[in-house]
Amino acid sequence: MQRSYALLLLLLPAFAIRAEDTLKSYTAERISSAIKVDGVLDDEAWARAAAASDFVMNQPIEGGLPKQKTEFRIVYDDYAVYVGAMMYDSSPDSILHELGFRDDGNLNADKFRFVFDPYNTRQDAYDFGVYASGVQTDSRFSDYTYDAVWESEVRINEKGWCVEIKIPYSAIRFPKKEVQAWGLQVTRDIRRTREFDQWALTPGGKANPLAYWGTLNGITNIQPPLRLSLTPYLSGYVEKSPEFTSDTTYFYSTGFSYNAGADIKYGIDERFTVDMTLLPDFGQVQSDNKVKNLSYREINYDENRPFFNEGTELFNKGGLFYSRRIGKTPSNFYTVPYLIAGSEKILENPSQVKLLNATKLSGRTDGGLGIGLLNAITDNMYATVQDTVTGEKRDILTEPLTNFNVIVFDQQLKNNSKVYFINTNVLRDFDWYDANVTGIGYTLYNKRNTHATDGAFELSQKYSSTATPNTYSAALGYHYFIGIRKADGRFQYGIGHEAVSKGYDRRDMGYYNTDNFISTNIYFSFNQYTQWKFLQQSYNDISLHFGQHFETHNTSSLNLNGESFTVLKDYTAIFFGGETQFGSVYDYYEPRVEGRYYRRTPYYVFWAGISSDYRKKLAIDANAHFARFWEKMNVNHFDNRPGLGGDVSLRYRFSDKLSARYNLGYNHDPMNDGFANFDTNGDIIFGGRELYTVVNTLTLKYIFRNNMYLSLVGRHYWNTGEY
Repeated sequence: MQRSYALLLLLLPAFAIRAEDTLKSYTAERISSAIKVDGVLDDEAWARAAAASDFVMNQPIEGGLPKQKTEFRIVYDDYAVYVGAMMYDSSPDSILHELGFRDDGNLNADKFRFVFDPYNTRQDAYDFGVYASGVQTDSRFSDYTYDAVWESEVRINEKGWCVEIKIPYSAIRFPKKEVQAWGLQVTRDIRRTREFDQWALTPGGKANPLAYWGTLNGITNIQPPLRLSLTPYLSGYVEKSPEFTSDTTYFYSTGFSYNAGADIKYGIDERFTVDMTLLPDFGQVQSDNKVKNLSYREINYDENRPFFNEGTELFNKGGLFYSRRIGKTPSNFYTVPYLIAGSEKILENPSQVKLLNATKLSGRTDGGLGIGLLNAITDNMYATVQDTVTGEKRDILTEPLTNFNVIVFDQQLKNNSKVYFINTNVLRDFDWYDANVTGIGYTLYNKRNTHATDGAFELSQKYSSTATPNTYSAALGYHYFIGIRKADGRFQYGIGHEAVSKGYDRRDMGYYNTDNFISTNIYFSFNQYTQWKFLQQSYNDISLHFGQHFETHNTSSLNLNGESFTVLKDYTAIFFGGETQFGSVYDYYEPRVEGRYYRRTPYYVFWAGISSDYRKKLAIDANAHFARFWEKMNVNHFDNRPGLGGDVSLRYRFSDKLSARYNLGYNHDPMNDGFANFDTNGDIIFGGRELYTVVNTLTLKYIFRNNMYLSLVGRHYWNTGEY
């Protein structure tokens, strides 16, 4: 809740501007012959390169002296940057080295990270990490889905463990200039003691830790290589499904199908990249963990398709781009049964819109201007039905040919500030309505990065054809947000205000749940970033939310929320919190009919949980919650019984290769009031229901080596209810 009113500016403390701390620097050495990446630091080039070992402890004692020595060297040639590091350890036989998936951020293993910002803007960076088991991690601060092709090898020896890394220039983007100056950070995790050491110390609670990084100098006269890849594919499917000849008899039919297409990636220059996919097949993408949804709020599922999951960070502005809209379930998929005659049956009704092609261009100029363009086209989708009497078949259009477009401009400014412009546009065939949303926004920090203000404004437009040829009706809506916050230090606070007008709608290409509301949020937080007495870290906050209906100004929410998360010295984590609603409020959304509302009763809820130390073979996570209305309801047999629920997760590591996790979730909601349906007269059927949900999940992982693994996941979801 990083929001605030301008009035709070009067309350912000004054501060003096001090000179910037002296930043560390390292000078890389150019080499004439490539390093053999084998995890052994015996190449002659390493002996010539300068060694840096002046690390500082960040955790558990900020600014403390590291318990173990760390030393790194950096060299480069015309094709790549190389890093060699020696992590000395007084007990090399105790170095933890669990195997795991690539990009797994929580392995029980020591880790070395090489992090750098080629443009030295201190706003984004590449992060390359290697565990003592050899497992790689890579990401960008602005894109955690970033994956590149690079090399690394590790060796554990009598002195500790060492790593060699080769990062080709094709994996990164950097300015085209003769002399490079990159922001630089190098870190080491010692897992068995939970020690975290940094080459350039970044104090806890800072809004922009990159401002404290050092500088990598010495890299000169390097050129970006050609970046071009073509990945064709061919996939085949065998489907076996039942065909009903009557209500009780059926037979199985077998169908065969295939798909073919290609993915192309091309680097226009060192700054911009074009990605294209033609007739993509996402049949092997991980499926969603579906849940039963009785509320008016849409479930926001994760994006698992690689094309829409990689390199799209620039498009994520203000919630206007939700990639799951492209290739979604057809709009009229669920209405087909109501559009057919009594003698007709459905032969085919595809549940997913077919994506024909998609293209995205993204990059950032040397001046800090990020530019993103995305275009995708989906095909017409039809349901096929057949008359059982005449045998005649016909098609019903469930989704027309659609063109999706996004354009983004994101300008980086001084002091970690930025402004952006985004426009999304959806054009449909067959006189279906079109949609357009335009948004602007900003984040502005002061020079010390201690305080910030955020703001955004969006205008939505929907155009529908009318009975008069070549004329359209327009539906307009808007959303704005403005806030200020203290973003630095142990004590932080903020206040923000937003409003969404009636008719605002970004759901054609974005995500949101409701319109027609006004809300104000105030929050205060107090955080302990370093070890203190029996605490390792602690994060605590309290917030107040006040919401109103945009048109009537009736109170729609008035909630107080507080929570705490603490890590003890033995690395057991505990958390707890609570929330309460003050007074009866107006719910204009659950009735699903404009102008109708439901008066929601005041309630309170408490929750608490614990998480044990993941370094141990057996780890346990558990949490529980308790909810109840303040007033006795006396609604039939419900009689204000409390809602109860919780989760228990058991993790067991059999070895560094084999691990298992079992999770049990339970929730009982005895007084869930909501919309059920409409009766034959079109009136709302609204009622109280008692809901039970049980979820069982079992995950098994076996790691063959640091780049090959097998994962098996079984999930059982059970949900039932009674009105």
